Amino acid sequence: MDLNLRKVTSNKDIALFVKYKVLLIKYHQQYANALGLVDKIVEKYNEKDAKKHIGENNFFQYIIEFENNDAGILEYSIKTSDIDNKSILYIKNVFIDSKYRGFGIGKEVLLKIRNETDFRIELECWYGMPANELYKKFRNEGIKDKIYLEKIVLHKFQFFPIKKKQSEKVKT
Repeated sequence: MDLNLRKVTSNKDIALFVKYKVLLIKYHQQYANALGLVDKIVEKYNEKDAKKHIGENNFFQYIIEFENNDAGILEYSIKTSDIDNKSILYIKNVFIDSKYRGFGIGKEVLLKIRNETDFRIELECWYGMPANELYKKFRNEGIKDKIYLEKIVLHKFQFFPIKKKQSEKVKT
């Protein structure tokens, strides 16, 4: 698969990232509303909110490129886990433009991250969104799924890197 993660640095990339992030949050809103929930943060979300973490330490934003087209965004941070106080890579946002959904891009992004990090990876998926099904498919590969709220409003997932730590590498 021709997939690339382009770090958000230019003004053009920032504008595209912000556009996609606002679309992502509005997409969340549809699922919250379908459950009869009013999420005030999602309802009021705007471009200023979308820019909040750009340039902050330990936050990383990327444009997902698929076959040389801008297809979505990825945002993650390196932080301390709420579960066990260990350092993790926390996937804050993954969004695939609707015209690129169904090509396996989200799965490939997750595999790429997992193969390139030494950190355990955590993410959350709210409101029974379709992405939950993708994350559940990783269960057989070491993902832990914790359901925190009733009606499957929030899933919290953990999965572990493939890349071996220096101390675990086979010595030749």
